[in-house]
Amino acid sequence: MLTEHQNCKDGLPHIKTDKTIVMACSHPYWSSLQVGSQHIARQFARHGWQVHYFSAPISPLHLPKLFAPEVISRFKGSCRNPTLHENGKIHSYIPFSLLAPDGRPLLRSRPVIHNWYKTMLPPLKQLLARSNVGRVDLLYIDNLSYHFLLDVIHYAKSVFRVMDMHERFPGWRGEARRLAKKNATRSDLTIYSAQGLKAYVEALAPPKSLFVPNGVDFEAFEATKTRLSRPACLSCVPDPILLYTGMIDARLDFDAIRTVAHRLPQISFVFAGPPDQSRIPLDLPPNVYFTGPVCHAELPSLMQAAVAGLIPFDVNSRLDAIRGIRPLKLFEYMAAGLPVISARWPEIEDIQSPAWFYDDTGQFVELAYKAVKKEFDPEIARSFAEQFDWKYAFERLVLNLDCG
Repeated sequence: MLTEHQNCKDGLPHIKTDKTIVMACSHPYWSSLQVGSQHIARQFARHGWQVHYFSAPISPLHLPKLFAPEVISRFKGSCRNPTLHENGKIHSYIPFSLLAPDGRPLLRSRPVIHNWYKTMLPPLKQLLARSNVGRVDLLYIDNLSYHFLLDVIHYAKSVFRVMDMHERFPGWRGEARRLAKKNATRSDLTIYSAQGLKAYVEALAPPKSLFVPNGVDFEAFEATKTRLSRPACLSCVPDPILLYTGMIDARLDFDAIRTVAHRLPQISFVFAGPPDQSRIPLDLPPNVYFTGPVCHAELPSLMQAAVAGLIPFDVNSRLDAIRGIRPLKLFEYMAAGLPVISARWPEIEDIQSPAWFYDDTGQFVELAYKAVKKEFDPEIARSFAEQFDWKYAFERLVLNLDCG
């Protein structure tokens, strides 16, 4: 029930409301990896909604990694569900479950995938009851593991968000499309974050679909126009810096990174984000640095210290895994006024940004020199990024659901 409307410059009213959304997502709300759903959650909260944000469960399967900082934080979070954020407007939950879907043989079986939630402690309904959640105005799912919510929660409307082609996730082969089709056909609206996902989404036969692109918290990254303190993780890293932010995994072209870093020993190549250690070569040159996970709020200060942002994806060997990606980091780099040096694939070209694309390591080197010489107008980048503020994605979503 809407209780107050006021005009606002983003096209939607600022609303005081008692509306409730349950979001079923992958990453913890507070994770250093801030993907689209966390940003969308904040938009709902800023527009007056009560947000109940569920991330992937923690389970005894995670005990072997108990000393990893994020795993420790997830276990702690599961003990105090919910955790409050954004002045109490967002309740985040990390369910504890005896079983959880996983890439290993037994844990990717249909019985586990379809029934794991029955081993949640405390049960889902008890978690929601703690926060006085009854009937939900909007159910939002982007994590296939939470398909069961369509059957166990009372909701007015639902949305399914697609950020990738699900069959590519380890452990979901054979079951992913069935679950995605269930979510799509049962939801009022299926949204997708990249144009490269359109054909996949249409094949799921949703009653209604909509392209809602990834965006940027423009105001947060525009803060680089003022002087920010240099992050401690860069204290021993010499300038100039080329920066990559995000998950460090098999999508990165480490052969190209190795070659370019060898040819440019005077430039520091900094990779900030959670690393998949099994994917990082041991023979990288000494001017390649890994900071580990960095708090999202610290990214603007990292970017201020850099001369360019990198998106060095392996488009030659991993194009199928990259085709549907519209990277948030592109917009974040540009909101910070950085030139972007990127591998070339159709989705990122279709954005028609002022990014610099390379097709081989020779061009990569040339663009690195160009960045160091500061042959770039930061205001062009900022003006481009501002068009993709998350508030516009939120407006598009809400208006098409007619639930604002």
